Amino acid sequence: MPLTLFARTALSLTVAAVLGATALLVTSPDITTLALWCLGLAQLAGMRGAWRLACLLAAGTFGLLAPGMASYLLPEAWLPTATWQLLAERMLPGATLETFRAPLLAAVSLQLTALVLLLRCRAWLGAPLLVMSASLLLVLQAIEPVLSTGFTPLLHYAAQGPVLVIHALLLLAQIVFSSAHWHGKRYMSLSLWATSGLAGLALLLWQQLHLQAERTLFQHAEARVQTATTQLNREISDHLDAMRRFARTWELQSTPPTYRQWEHQAKGYKRDFDYLINIAFITPDSGIRQVYPATPLNLSTLGLRLFDVQPAGRRALEPALRGEQEGSTDIIELLQGGAGMIHYLPVRNDAGAVLGATAMAISFPRLAETLFERLPSPEGLIQWRDDDQVLAEHGDATRPGPWVYRHQVALGNQTLTLSDRPRRDHLLSQLPRLPTLTLVLGLTFAYLVYLVIYTFMRLGDQHRAMQQSNASLQQEMKTRSQLQREVEWLARHDELTGIANRRHFLDHASAHQNVRPLSLALFDIDHFKRVNDQLGHLVGDDYLARMAELGEALVAHRGGLFARYGGEEFIAWLPGLDLEAARSVAESLRLKLVDAHLAHADGEPITLSAGVVSVDDAQTLDMTRLMQTADEALYRAKRAGRNRVATGHFSD
Repeated sequence: MPLTLFARTALSLTVAAVLGATALLVTSPDITTLALWCLGLAQLAGMRGAWRLACLLAAGTFGLLAPGMASYLLPEAWLPTATWQLLAERMLPGATLETFRAPLLAAVSLQLTALVLLLRCRAWLGAPLLVMSASLLLVLQAIEPVLSTGFTPLLHYAAQGPVLVIHALLLLAQIVFSSAHWHGKRYMSLSLWATSGLAGLALLLWQQLHLQAERTLFQHAEARVQTATTQLNREISDHLDAMRRFARTWELQSTPPTYRQWEHQAKGYKRDFDYLINIAFITPDSGIRQVYPATPLNLSTLGLRLFDVQPAGRRALEPALRGEQEGSTDIIELLQGGAGMIHYLPVRNDAGAVLGATAMAISFPRLAETLFERLPSPEGLIQWRDDDQVLAEHGDATRPGPWVYRHQVALGNQTLTLSDRPRRDHLLSQLPRLPTLTLVLGLTFAYLVYLVIYTFMRLGDQHRAMQQSNASLQQEMKTRSQLQREVEWLARHDELTGIANRRHFLDHASAHQNVRPLSLALFDIDHFKRVNDQLGHLVGDDYLARMAELGEALVAHRGGLFARYGGEEFIAWLPGLDLEAARSVAESLRLKLVDAHLAHADGEPITLSAGVVSVDDAQTLDMTRLMQTADEALYRAKRAGRNRVATGHFSD
């Protein structure tokens, strides 16, 4: 069977799509391109008539995408993101959740296209709406980058451009292939356009919900670094206030503090702020005189002049030694090793004279450890940076998410940056499933509404067709009944005059022959052949009809039956009338015919002759002899000059 133009066009589009999907699968294989390739083969098989193979491949496409769709839909409490990630790694070492599943919109549109093939493109099963919904999803994927402008989404819900083009070819081929089957179905068009609006609303609602969900998650994820920044600023402020209180304690004595005094005061501060490597007393010549705690590294610094061994801190130390102001170094290498910062505060005696300065060395690794120990490591990587230099970091840097948060922290005279990059797995575990559920349920609802509308309209058309069929059948039955009545009437009546015919008369006489007295009259129009020959058969027919009208009215009034016996002969069955009464009826009919002013061509009036016979006794009636007797009486009337009534005697 040769293919139509539409079928050839659809087949060519499908072949082009399969070739494109094959090339894409070779160059950049992933779950999306594999599903697209299987879908193309399924559609090609369906267009070649191999529907079993087509349904098998379409079901395979649907199943291939099903686990990924489940990961979008199932709540985190049912199946955590970490489990999905582990499943992806077991299926393909080194794979991530993104390679394990197709982008959401691509997965839904591909599954809808596979369902069209599973339904074998049947309109009454909703295939047109599935094609329309898949097309709307393609449009949404094409404009998705525009809709998310100004915001980096956590998930990419749209497939790449080549995938969209190939999928569009498959959908176009389905539309072209099915157009011949879908054309002209009025109820399909109404159902499709009504429910396409519902599908479009579901997509718009999903678009708004998912953007809102990701923006909300973006804000919630930033709370971690905001909290850390707040805690760090509070920690810095607290220890600076503590250092100032420590420096002011020496204003109550006139001499520099002894080691025991220094140790006694510094012990509590060191306990509260463990990240302080040492608390030292610096003499006016920048020498280290006292230090706490007395660790080997700290003790090794006693007697050293900071101007000589740590010139990077001189700019902050000199104002403090002169009693002018407190100061803080930049990020420097501490004498005990490691990066840190030193705060210097002037120390005065009770007279206000400067005795020296207090130095408090802060270890950045220890400060960061104090800060970061409250933050869960699996959530992401948090770093303390000085421009490009990483001072400290904490957390897990595997599979980082797309969002990076940066907050400034003022530490002394220097501004540092606290950055946080949450892990993608952690963000996915916090992402609500409601938008995806809304999308799936919205499309499902639109599909069910389509089926309801389509079925309702289809049943309505069938009901109307049945009503029309019933009306036609009833009309046909009515016509047949009318024809049957006409046939029955014609079988018992004379077609020309409308009165009973010979058959009806004989049947009636047979049914009413036991009535006594009983009379029979036979009538014949005189010289009727002259009427037909001279005036024509139409006039003759009119005379016969007039005769029948007069006779039926007269005889029916007397309870009898008047019939046309043949040609110009008529007969009357007169039950209950004796011979004299019957003769009177015949005479009345003769006179009425004369009074009817029916005339021959020469003006002579139309007359009739009649033969009347009657039965009085209860003898069995011989119909043949009765008719013969009446006919003989009629013959006598004609022989006697016509236009008269003659009677006959009936006996056994």
